[in-house]
Amino acid sequence: MSANLDLASLWGRLTAVTTLTFTAQSFGSGSGWNGTGVGTVEVESIHDQTLLFHESGNWSPPEGKSLRFTNVYRSCAYPEQKQLRLEHLRFGNANPVYLFDLQQTAADCWDSIEPHVCSEDHYTATLRLENETLHLDWTVKGKTKNERISYVYEQ
Repeated sequence: MSANLDLASLWGRLTAVTTLTFTAQSFGSGSGWNGTGVGTVEVESIHDQTLLFHESGNWSPPEGKSLRFTNVYRSCAYPEQKQLRLEHLRFGNANPVYLFDLQQTAADCWDSIEPHVCSEDHYTATLRLENETLHLDWTVKGKTKNERISYVYEQ
């Protein structure tokens, strides 16, 4: 039986994350997003309902040299709506890039309510609990993109 990953449980798991791994796959689009990444996550609690994920590590394409990466994501909990908002802070705290709101769709699963639209591309995500770890799967579909990025966040 799956554990219930309600907002309070999800929030508790997010605050405990320390590492990430991810695999990016491009399916015939030629974007060059194929590869793997490994890194650390420093979780910063802004207040009871806002977390920052400071991610850094190394990205390794199938061929070529490993590259450093850094990202900052902001998660905001909205208990009344039973939703979690995800934003990318590539332009700083004052200029977040809204990605999407997630809502619980199964006992151990959260899905984006609407896709994030960037030009002609649509980004969606599913966050699930599997074997006590958080898995965030992104899908990017568009005229020139067909990608999947699978993150694993662990304590």
